[in-house]
Amino acid sequence: MSSIPLSVQRAFVIGPIGDRDAPSEDPRRIVYEQAIEVLEQVIVPACEAFGIEAFRADQIHTTGEIPDQVFRHLRDAPFVIADLSGANPNVMYELGLRHTTGKVTIQIGERGRLPFDIASIRTIMFNRSPGGMVEARKLLAKSLADCLESGGEHVAATRIWFESFEDLSPKSLDSSGEESDEPGFLELIADSEESLQSLAQAFQETTDITGEITQVLSQGTVHLQGVDKSGGSASARLASVNRVASLLNDPTSRFEVTAGALSQCVDRLEPGLRFLAARLSEDRDAIRSNPGFIQSVRSMASGANTAALNARRFIEIIDKVGSASRDMRRVTSRLSKTLVKVADASERLVALEPLFEE
Repeated sequence: MSSIPLSVQRAFVIGPIGDRDAPSEDPRRIVYEQAIEVLEQVIVPACEAFGIEAFRADQIHTTGEIPDQVFRHLRDAPFVIADLSGANPNVMYELGLRHTTGKVTIQIGERGRLPFDIASIRTIMFNRSPGGMVEARKLLAKSLADCLESGGEHVAATRIWFESFEDLSPKSLDSSGEESDEPGFLELIADSEESLQSLAQAFQETTDITGEITQVLSQGTVHLQGVDKSGGSASARLASVNRVASLLNDPTSRFEVTAGALSQCVDRLEPGLRFLAARLSEDRDAIRSNPGFIQSVRSMASGANTAALNARRFIEIIDKVGSASRDMRRVTSRLSKTLVKVADASERLVALEPLFEE
């Protein structure tokens, strides 16, 4: 999703860099991999929800000396996101420089790896686990939404640094003299419509695979009934059940990938829609003048509600089927967890509909 033109909003990411070319067990390589993990799983997705381009110093491709470019981005970037994990001295120095600008600066860091003198400043702390990364991404997206709406808050050092200024808002500290190029609600709506199309595709892929899984289960039931009619033994029944379990493995693996993509799509879309809803709530006429978009949101919520209900019902069926054998229990356990992921993502979308009511 691209809620704000990339040419307007960029986020400079400071944090540990490490060494991509170091041996795999080298501490510098580990630092690099951990930093990239935070960048790709937390920072970039959260920024993309608002059309903000996140980039690090090692991703600057223009000519010139790197230190000069870093200092310019620290001074000029609308947003700086600082990964303080490991308390890298260079990062602490860069963060201090940034705090003298009065512009939006958001701090994140791995829990337990923050310097004591920074931990008192509001920082998004996370555990380095799949769930921890997801939570950090949500918190960062919320922080970005708040900053876009209010301009963010200054830390004590910044307030003291500029205590002679009457107005510490980012606008008063911007010497460019240019008017804000913040997008209007029509740009936001157009970008949200594009994301809704991607979401519809993700739901369609989920529906297609669940249909395939249902077909495998139905055919397996017919085959098992045939075994029963022929007076098959328990061994024959077990072989029939395990055959179905084997056939379920491939679509289940694809379903896990598709459900993960759906969940990530919702992660990207939800913060942007909430931000857009807040903007529209300030101008109710904007909602009335864009009935097509509002209908798209309601259709999305309706479809998501159906998907959530179907997933919950399917879980009940899958759990019963899983008791037949160990092989079947393994695959249905995976299916059940994936269906929960689909249901949870769908229910998050359903919760967005009331935000767009007149």
